[in-house]
Amino acid sequence: MNAYRTWVWLGVTVLLLAGCGPRRAAPSESPAQAETAPRTTKVRVVQPEQGILTAVRTAGATVSPARESQVGATASGKVLEVRVAEGSRVAQGQVVLRLDPANAQIALRNAELAVQQAQVNLERAQRSTSGSLAPLQASLESAQANLQVAERRYREGKQLFQAGAIAQVELTGLEAAYNQAKAAFDNARENLARAQRASSEDLALLRLQVQQAQNQLNQARRAVADTEVKAPFAGVVAEIFVNPGEFVSAGQRAFRLADTSRLEASFRLPPEEAASLPLGSKLELLYGGRSYPATVRKSSKVPGTDRLVELTAQVEGDLPPGASAQVRYTLSLAQGSLLPAGALRTEGRSTYVFVVQGGKAVRTPVRVLGDTGTRVAVEGVSGGPVVFPVPSSLSDGDAVEVVQ
Repeated sequence: MNAYRTWVWLGVTVLLLAGCGPRRAAPSESPAQAETAPRTTKVRVVQPEQGILTAVRTAGATVSPARESQVGATASGKVLEVRVAEGSRVAQGQVVLRLDPANAQIALRNAELAVQQAQVNLERAQRSTSGSLAPLQASLESAQANLQVAERRYREGKQLFQAGAIAQVELTGLEAAYNQAKAAFDNARENLARAQRASSEDLALLRLQVQQAQNQLNQARRAVADTEVKAPFAGVVAEIFVNPGEFVSAGQRAFRLADTSRLEASFRLPPEEAASLPLGSKLELLYGGRSYPATVRKSSKVPGTDRLVELTAQVEGDLPPGASAQVRYTLSLAQGSLLPAGALRTEGRSTYVFVVQGGKAVRTPVRVLGDTGTRVAVEGVSGGPVVFPVPSSLSDGDAVEVVQ
């Protein structure tokens, strides 16, 4: 037993001594060669593209009719009936509600009677004037005939007197008769003219009374028509403010009418974004899972109290007024070399990219012109592909190998 143990210990000792003996070095590079060998980093690259950096944005918008009116009652009275329901589409001139026309109809009948009375008074005055002027006209004609006779006799008398056929006394009598006839004619003419002036003034006054009565009649007819409150234009009755049995006054709002044939979307943007959407810019309105084309038509240009600019776009499509939607628009942020945002590196205040030139990564400073979060427009990339994605260990001047 002791001999067996002795042999075992001898075998173990031999094996241990053999493991501690010198080894043969495997052929390999020397430490100096390993330190001088260049380190090459495999990278992927992107090619910068010159272009305009755009960004798609969305904003909340409210859809409203391009034309809306608070239609008021043009007469006072009790509401007899409302002929349409809220949300109904009506044509221009269609009756929406009726007021009690009883008082207006009484006023209309009285106005009609006033016109008839004024016309009767005028006609009677015209007949009276014609009857009163006829004798005066006859007197004037008679006086004129007498004057013509007296004038002829006086001229003949003067000729006879010059021939010595009559005496001075007879000529004087003929002259006196002529003067008397002339005075009678002048008096008759004045009486007729005075009567004509008076008649003309009376008739003019009566004609004014007829015109006044006619104006009152027209007003009464409008008052009757105003008991029917009509739609001033075609559209949708968005809201009704009165009920049957209520009393309304002239001018009190009766219903709200919206022209839904043309819709507008109002939205607010920061001033710098609003400035990039001039009038005529095309947008998209998103509502109910659908997209509707829209065009910018108005802009306040001046920020409001919330420092946002309000814009209005005309919408093409059939949407419910008052709906809340999303407006989607494209902004042109900057023009320059377009790169993925991940290609940029920042150190302090310096921003740079790695451009592959001659098999090396060259650190190149750039100026960021625009940023969408995923893409950037930069200035300063002169040429060559840009490393993207950028390995964390990559440094300026490192040897690189471009891989696909």
